[in-house]
Amino acid sequence: MAAGKKAEKARRYVCVDVGGTKIQASLIEESGTILARERSDTPQKSSPETIVAAIEEAMETVVRKEGLKFKDVTAVGMAVPGVVDPDKGLVVVTPNMELTGTPIGPDLEKRFKVPVAVGNDCDLGTLGEAWLGSARKAPSAVGILVGTGIGCGIVRQGELWRGAREAAAEIGHIVMEIGGPLCGCGNRGCFEALAGRAAIERQLRDAIEEGRKSVLTEILEGDPSLIRSGTLRRALDADDELVTEVMRRASEVLGHACLTVRHLLDPEVIVLGGGVVEACYEFMVPIVRSIVDADKLPGARESTGVLLSALGDDAVVLGALALARRLAGRDPFDKRFDVKPVYPEISGASFGEVTVGPETYTRDVSISVNGDVKKRKKSLAKERYGSSHTVGPRELERVCRGGPAVLFIGTGHSGRLTLTDGAEQYLAQRLIECRALATPEAVAAYNKSKQRKAALIHATC
Repeated sequence: MAAGKKAEKARRYVCVDVGGTKIQASLIEESGTILARERSDTPQKSSPETIVAAIEEAMETVVRKEGLKFKDVTAVGMAVPGVVDPDKGLVVVTPNMELTGTPIGPDLEKRFKVPVAVGNDCDLGTLGEAWLGSARKAPSAVGILVGTGIGCGIVRQGELWRGAREAAAEIGHIVMEIGGPLCGCGNRGCFEALAGRAAIERQLRDAIEEGRKSVLTEILEGDPSLIRSGTLRRALDADDELVTEVMRRASEVLGHACLTVRHLLDPEVIVLGGGVVEACYEFMVPIVRSIVDADKLPGARESTGVLLSALGDDAVVLGALALARRLAGRDPFDKRFDVKPVYPEISGASFGEVTVGPETYTRDVSISVNGDVKKRKKSLAKERYGSSHTVGPRELERVCRGGPAVLFIGTGHSGRLTLTDGAEQYLAQRLIECRALATPEAVAAYNKSKQRKAALIHATC
């Protein structure tokens, strides 16, 4: 640093993902490193004032977790489901919660005395993927998020396509079956009414009530009203006939929706995310890709095609960060404001131990994209593969949470740690580069890398 030049003050942002069932507030550095999280339930059947109060409490709590005050916050990014007017900070309509007509941006600015950027949650999820996730190398991307409903976002050259009425990309409400089941929007046969989690739950409940047998009855202890994405995954793992049948149909609908997006917009990449896809990707993605790959209408050039969300649950808040940074005059898509994360250094990796930052570990460790160090859970590998020297996709879900651009794997001092084919597919489907090297070489490469990164270090053999 030049003499007399002061170090630039660190910028921190509060970014909030407001959903129908949960409020996720995160305190995030400008680089995208998440410092703290606060999750709370969204008040049900409550007034807008009650919901806003719950949002404010989550925001205050996440700032306090790091010993800070709101005067230390540069800006706020707010993601809300439904139609919003970003220019006014206004929630125009939220079909599944009571925030319709709420000027949430101005209200929060008045409360916290910081600028607030407001956007649609699926728009921001796609923006996050375009900045730091699977679509970071693509000039154009469409994100499809399959959760309780189905949302979408469109990004080109770092800019959201919002539409003339701020209502673009409502892909969940394109009609895919004329005269089909009633959708929450009032129309029939919508994509969401066929393949969203609520639709999947409805189909499963109806079938069980009609006498179809399913492992769901045992998993849910007889209460089919509690079907969630993780429950669907457990049933698929158990080869449940009913769940497999319903999920196959939902996956086929999703595949044809991707084909429609390709024919209408022809983006470089389509990114799939949301709770249902993230839980059941091993089953769903091969079906989706088989439909897209069978497309008979060729293009003039190849495209990346269909990828999975690399950022997962963090996609929306990181998109909200991108929006908040723009409001603060620090557009993350402008190379002038490119800020690299700071990671702990691996200072030693002798046989049987590894030192990360100030602490030495006598077992395998993982380092997350946010710099958190955790002891490796070898039981995941032993239970599934009979050996801790095998790394599969389920273990990578933990290691790669938050979407690194590159994953360094220290394979041991003699290189015994290996990845399964499924693990390699996991990384390829999320555009995560993998550098598997003998542990001393992996440590050196990790320390040298300036990319958004994660690591899994095997300490022995």
